[in-house]
Amino acid sequence: MKTMIRMMTVVLVLAAAVLPAAQAQDVDSLWAQAVSDYTEENYQAALDGFAAIEEAGYVSPALYYNMGNCCYKLGHRVGLSILYYEKALKLDPAYEDAAVNLEIAREQTLDRIEAVPEFILLTWFKAFRDTLSSDAWAWIALALLLAVTVMVLLFRFGRSLALRKTAFALAVVALVFMVISTVFAFNLRSAVEDSGEAVVTVPVSSVKSSPGSTDQSLFILHEGTKVSVVDSLGEWYRIELSDGRQGWLQGNDIEII
Repeated sequence: MKTMIRMMTVVLVLAAAVLPAAQAQDVDSLWAQAVSDYTEENYQAALDGFAAIEEAGYVSPALYYNMGNCCYKLGHRVGLSILYYEKALKLDPAYEDAAVNLEIAREQTLDRIEAVPEFILLTWFKAFRDTLSSDAWAWIALALLLAVTVMVLLFRFGRSLALRKTAFALAVVALVFMVISTVFAFNLRSAVEDSGEAVVTVPVSSVKSSPGSTDQSLFILHEGTKVSVVDSLGEWYRIELSDGRQGWLQGNDIEII
């Protein structure tokens, strides 16, 4: 009996080790085939392949970028192309190719919404924060933590007064930048996990004054428009535009970024 239990344990351990490797190999095959389909201008097959990778749980900025390209090349899916470019930038705000393609796709949208001016310091904060991904800021914070540790040791055990003063000053500077990097890393990570933005993915969507298809229509939105999700009730979402207007949309009309 004990021998059988040991054998079953060994089998389970081996299965746990082999299955992820086999799954990763399948994902590599799907990726290679999708890239090949895209190169051959078979964009629907490429999109299906990339979507299968997403369903397997292997998401990345490059994956969403390629899905956005496929949707854009298909010609009639500008809303989905914007959605996937936004998803790529949500994972990596510094993804320049995705940002460029997003602006190109937005030129095909019908809605032109003037955003409410943002506080200038907040704009600078976001611009500087978005130069790197959350992982990059986290690594910088760790490197600065190491630098602070070294400077503290030099300050504690330095033999000359000049060395100790220099170490103290550098430790303070490194500590400040470490705190900033940590804040950026956590801020970007929380933005990735936040589901507060969406994109209209149907040609025309009617924004209602309250949940319900028979309620008064406030205004119309078109495919590709980005909205903020403020609240939800059943299959309805209360959304807000960048100009401050609010209303309710059906859940089938939008996709969460």
